[in-house]
Amino acid sequence: MQYFHLHKYTRTALPLAVWLEKPIPLYQEPHHHDCCEIVFICTGTGWAAVNGQRSPILVGDVYVLTPSDLHEFSSNPGLMFYNIMFSPEIFSAEEKALFAPLLTDQGRYTVPPAQREQLMGVLSELVAEIKENRPGVTVAARALFLRFMVGLLRHCTKTQGTDHPGEKHKMISRIFDLISRRYCEKLSLYDLAEVAGCSPEYAGRLFKSLTGITFTAYLNRYRIDMACYELEKGERTISEIAADLGYFDTAYFDKCFSRIIGMSPLAYRKRFAARPRH
Repeated sequence: MQYFHLHKYTRTALPLAVWLEKPIPLYQEPHHHDCCEIVFICTGTGWAAVNGQRSPILVGDVYVLTPSDLHEFSSNPGLMFYNIMFSPEIFSAEEKALFAPLLTDQGRYTVPPAQREQLMGVLSELVAEIKENRPGVTVAARALFLRFMVGLLRHCTKTQGTDHPGEKHKMISRIFDLISRRYCEKLSLYDLAEVAGCSPEYAGRLFKSLTGITFTAYLNRYRIDMACYELEKGERTISEIAADLGYFDTAYFDKCFSRIIGMSPLAYRKRFAARPRH
């Protein structure tokens, strides 16, 4: 089992490390930290398990973790998140009391879209401040971090999905496994019901109650994330990618992609190709 130490990631005198993570599709095995951790999901999907209880990773999710929380995750192509590691010693006594509801109630939270953009902007500033390391960096970085924490305190809400009974956990885990293996196929609620051992209606209600979105919406997002990965590789045509992901109507694939990503597959490929290579 891995164990991560905060001091290996800090870049200033503050007990704080913040960076934007863009993992390739990977599985991070169960691990602990010697500090608190906040994971702020910007784009993409995947799944995460905290103390053995699994939930989907969705845009706007915020995972709050304490040093005692054993956690793991698996990312799909397109996942991007801010990783924030810190010691509670960064706070004054008054600030510790203020943020106690967050620091003691670990789990999965969500932030509304409007506030999500604001908080991502604060984290972007914080990452840049730490990277530039100019005079006064500890004061500026701490101020930005406090601003982020106040934003979380005011706007995030605890979501269901980490406290559900064991049987529901087993059912949703089997559904996630089904999606990861057969996302290219024409899956339906009947397929979910078969692996979960329940009726299609219950499978649909269970999925939405634990993820906040419908099965169809999650499956489409999963497929589009995989499409982004293939488009970035640049090895196959758009029609080939669409067909391999179960979109045999290229126009429909283009419509789905544009709705989720905000641009066409061709525009996405051109935009990625124009990025400088390091």
